[in-house]
Amino acid sequence: MAIAVAMLSSCSSGNDLGMASEEAVAKVKELVKTHVPADAKVYRVEMNEDRGDRKLENVLSQVIVFYITPDNSDYVLTINKDGGDFKADEPSKSNRQTYAYEPTATLDLNAIDAAKLQKWGEEGNNLLQAEEEGDQYELKSVENYTFYTLPVGLNDVERWNRDESYKADSQKQYAYFSLNYTKKGEKTEMNGRLLTTNYYTVPFRVNEAGQVEFE
Repeated sequence: MAIAVAMLSSCSSGNDLGMASEEAVAKVKELVKTHVPADAKVYRVEMNEDRGDRKLENVLSQVIVFYITPDNSDYVLTINKDGGDFKADEPSKSNRQTYAYEPTATLDLNAIDAAKLQKWGEEGNNLLQAEEEGDQYELKSVENYTFYTLPVGLNDVERWNRDESYKADSQKQYAYFSLNYTKKGEKTEMNGRLLTTNYYTVPFRVNEAGQVEFE
């Protein structure tokens, strides 16, 4: 399994960041700090693999950030890899106010580290390999990682103030991710001018005990 974990953090070339690499995690934190207003509360971050020609190469190609500003405005910021660098689009503002800024917990990006991502990948892969015919699938890449808190809705502020259980849940951090596999014996085929490779995406989540489960 060590080979599989090493693959998750590997890069396809010097300019690329492996999905579970220290460099990828550092880049995500840098992009959030650079492009999100300092007074905003980030409640969700997604790391996505390339969805085009470089699919299954385990290259970080997109970061999506969800955040709330002090006036309760909700934004989605998409940052795509363009050549050798990442470029941010204009933030997309929601047409209506949905979440409350004050009670919503900020996602702690410092709690995200490469060793943790690699550990999750190893545990997820072990789960699949333990399934019947699981050994027929070969790990190729990480499809995505998603980290989030549960933003408090404007209509739920009163509940947040009086319900300690609800308040506690809103302050927790959650995560899920997906791994991509190819099946042994299935070959890449030529369809017209295109090479086609079948792959299978398996979703996982991290439970409150920090253990990986099938989603």
